[in-house]
Amino acid sequence: MRKTLLSFALIGVLAFSASADKYAGEFMYVGAGARALALGSAFSAVADDITAGYWNPAGLVQNRSKSVAFMHSERFGGLISYDYLAYSQEYNGDVYAASIFRTDAGKIADTSNLQWYDTGSDGVFGEDGTGAPGDSGNDDYNQGSNPSGTEGNGQWDPGEELIYDEGRITWNSASDNALYLSWGRALNERLSVGATSKLIYRKLMDYSAWGVGFDVAMRWNATDAFALGLNLQDVFGTYMFWDTGVSESVSPTAKMGASFVWPVSRFHSVLTFTADGDFRFEGREFATQYSLPEAGISLDTHMGIELFVKDTVGLRIGSNEGNMTAGLGFIIGFSGHPVSIDYAWVTHDQLDSTHRISVNVGL
Repeated sequence: MRKTLLSFALIGVLAFSASADKYAGEFMYVGAGARALALGSAFSAVADDITAGYWNPAGLVQNRSKSVAFMHSERFGGLISYDYLAYSQEYNGDVYAASIFRTDAGKIADTSNLQWYDTGSDGVFGEDGTGAPGDSGNDDYNQGSNPSGTEGNGQWDPGEELIYDEGRITWNSASDNALYLSWGRALNERLSVGATSKLIYRKLMDYSAWGVGFDVAMRWNATDAFALGLNLQDVFGTYMFWDTGVSESVSPTAKMGASFVWPVSRFHSVLTFTADGDFRFEGREFATQYSLPEAGISLDTHMGIELFVKDTVGLRIGSNEGNMTAGLGFIIGFSGHPVSIDYAWVTHDQLDSTHRISVNVGL
């Protein structure tokens, strides 16, 4: 039965990829939890805390206590704020989690109501050949004889002068919101499965969109030290429908990972090595590390190392798609509850670095 379900999911990935829109789901790839982000977002095989609802819902069964988590970050020099809130608990042997993600780009200027002088690309008023000096004499718009003309065509073209009036500029917002409802079940001591359903709401200026999607996942402890993880994100395609009548679809991603745990008893520590590969099927060629354009397949890699000392302090370093990441974390007791406080520093090859802090509380 498990093989049948997995085969059906893989068929869905391949069948959907031909009609997906590039980068439509980019806002859903930011991640959850500063610990995972400090490890280069290589977490599908680790997935041992509440953030597994995002990285690999099959890993939710590794933490059966009630938990809440929160993360906030100001991305790219404060241009974009990102928030994450989650809750998980066990029920009848399974573990369930609800996660909320919000990306907010703040206020955006709408300049579509600015006026302009419809002078054509040469910037000079005048009829062809008879205008003021500087008139190119070939840019007058005429639906029949010169449909490509720019002067008098009723729209702004490069080279035409704008009438700058702040009173005509309006401000609106842009945000992306997602609710993840996740489930994980242990089939035996070594193998667990999970799934996540997604409800998405996007707002861009005066327009909005709703969307739905689905992830399926598994995690296998091959040995006490070695684990494999697989999360088929947006497995049947995540669809978003705008109120303008336009629709978008998010291509599936196969997130596959492995982790190795090495106890260092002499120092009362645990060393974890983890690596992930994100295989996408939307034909990326440039915004990816590796690609096969003719096959429409791309690959981004993630790697991380964590040294956890005396079950209290975690030191982390990683690589997220070739960009360096690092961070640290602490576990403290507060009113009888374990509290994890984690920090991540995530670099970018073109934009400012991002600092992220998350808190995870066991209830």
